[in-house]
Amino acid sequence: MRKSPLDTRPARRSLRIFAFDPMIARGGEDRVTLSIPYRDISREERQFWDDRLEVVDYDAATDDYYLAIDLDDAKIAMQDGVEPSEAEPQFHQQMVYAVASSVLERFDRALGHTLRFAGGRRLRLLPHAFQGKNAYYDQELNAVLFGYFRADRADPGPNLPGQLVFTCLSHDIVAHEVTHAALDRLHRHYREPTNLDVPAFHEGFADVVALFHRFTFPEVVADAIRKTRNDLLAPESPMLSLGAQFGHAAGLGDSLRRATRDHDPRRFEKTTEPHARGAMLLSAVYEAFVRTYERRTADLLRLATGGSGRLPDGELHPDLVARLAAECAETAELVLAMVIRATDYMPPVDPRFSDFLRAMVTADYEHRGADRYGLRAAMIEAFRVRGIQPEAVGSLAVESLLLEREDGKVDEELASIVARLLAIEARAAHERASRGRSDPNRPKAQPVESPSDWVAQQRARLEVPEAKTAPRPTTEPDKDRRELAISLWGWGNERKKRLGLDPDRGLALRGFHLVQRIAPSGEPRVEMVAQLVQSRKLNEDLGGLTYLAGVTLVASGEGSLVYAVRKPFHRNREHALRAWVAEFDDRRGSGWGGPRRANRITEAYSVRALESRRWR
Repeated sequence: MRKSPLDTRPARRSLRIFAFDPMIARGGEDRVTLSIPYRDISREERQFWDDRLEVVDYDAATDDYYLAIDLDDAKIAMQDGVEPSEAEPQFHQQMVYAVASSVLERFDRALGHTLRFAGGRRLRLLPHAFQGKNAYYDQELNAVLFGYFRADRADPGPNLPGQLVFTCLSHDIVAHEVTHAALDRLHRHYREPTNLDVPAFHEGFADVVALFHRFTFPEVVADAIRKTRNDLLAPESPMLSLGAQFGHAAGLGDSLRRATRDHDPRRFEKTTEPHARGAMLLSAVYEAFVRTYERRTADLLRLATGGSGRLPDGELHPDLVARLAAECAETAELVLAMVIRATDYMPPVDPRFSDFLRAMVTADYEHRGADRYGLRAAMIEAFRVRGIQPEAVGSLAVESLLLEREDGKVDEELASIVARLLAIEARAAHERASRGRSDPNRPKAQPVESPSDWVAQQRARLEVPEAKTAPRPTTEPDKDRRELAISLWGWGNERKKRLGLDPDRGLALRGFHLVQRIAPSGEPRVEMVAQLVQSRKLNEDLGGLTYLAGVTLVASGEGSLVYAVRKPFHRNREHALRAWVAEFDDRRGSGWGGPRRANRITEAYSVRALESRRWR
């Protein structure tokens, strides 16, 4: 909203991108204009940034910077950014910035607050960070690094043998990696592979967001409906695939991953590779989406076919395609919001797919109310047929999967904390709206002589020390937020037993944020979400893992505790952790050679290691 008639800043910024990747868009199709929130951009010769993202185009292979695009240049802005091009570095910068901005906007809408990164840092995007078949999110740098490589000469697929392929030009890869960064911000302990589902969830969740983000492009959806005659599960549909060009260019012979109809429940137990296991999560969510879309459009198809529901041969009528595409995009937005909102209803440690399923059902129930077309039931069924069963429930009915609500009694101390947080966020929003384009506190870029110098410089600027058992003041640059963190930590510390935590162990506050949404009743709803975590040392080698317990709190604006999503210390969890470590070591066998590495599991399942393995 504009502050005055003198504020002429637009509400949105339009930028052109590839909706898939250059392999599909070479003929000019599947290039879309993305509308993203307008944010003031500052620019230097080597980079540009807004209040949340920064694009630094340093090429480690050539040890050089590319000139940063000026998105505020009138000639560029008037044509919705520069022309999409495989060869133009400035378009590569535009591509990563536009897709990242759009993905983060979806998180903002679903979560009911602006997602900001720890310590007020910006997420850095490096379109040409290195030469290699990879792209990954670096937690320490708070950056997404995109590689580039030459297509396989023996099996390049539709690519030219040996041509340069840029991961930053794949919508799917950019959205996937930015989602890793967002999820890491929301749940920092989801980095720790305490069970097989944890790394698979990180991968599957990122795939889900990437795929459904693409479904929000109406022109792309309309083209897919026209080509497949409204069969969203048609194997030939490009909408089912993620990273098509790069899978072919890397010699894999197909896209990186696809949503499939596989209903073999035994396959889930047998699947251990995180990307393959995560792909089952993607397939389940996608199938639930398709079934819901079919219910939403059944009446439309009856009208269009004289009641038969069977489409006639030949091209579909353009008006019918447009209406179907609109319903499809709207359904995708519902699913995307459901998936992202679920992160507020998941335990802060040791998540399983069943936790995610129950969180999705609860989040959708809390924030959408009526479910006319049965999205929740479709989601439960899609998980069931793949062998993903919810835990601690009496049946597969929707109401049985809803998380248990707390007593709802008002806690005056908690009400004061929520009120203080609301005041802090209101002040911060006003300051952001009033802030000028300049950023006097931003350090100037220093000259570098090698890629290792650049990485060392960034690590020195961005590294934040970890704390063991108390809130970390350094993660909250604002004094009021630091004080509020201590108050919230104290509140939880006095109620450990009630929250399902160990009363004799220390407590850490791992994050908190305000939620502002519209309730199903149409009234505004203010809530606070917070995460409290404990650790317990086990006297054995866990491969770098820590035995953790925790609780996610959802408190109302009035100060009542609505949900406490617990993951307590329990002998079954302890046994499961030991079994997981033993299973990992058995699978690796003697391949590690000599003494086992102390951090072998955390290293094997780091985001960077996982992303490098997806190309194999």
